[in-house]
Amino acid sequence: MGKGKDLFGHFNDLAKEKGPGSEESKYAGILFQALLMFGERKTFELLEEADEKGKKLKLEYHPASRNDSSHPSGIKLV
Repeated sequence: MGKGKDLFGHFNDLAKEKGPGSEESKYAGILFQALLMFGERKTFELLEEADEKGKKLKLEYHPASRNDSSHPSGIKLV
């Protein structure tokens, strides 16, 4: 889980460096939401898996609620 925590910190550092509105900042926001929704363990594990596979995490929404900007229902690798 140490690698996942390090990756989380790395992406947050990039977001701070690039500033609000940057792709790095948006991705850090996704990671923070995942942390709040699923906790450290699952978020860090998914982040490690994404890093190993060259992917990123993306928030999922229920298809029926996508138009009303509701809360995310899950997270997946893309």
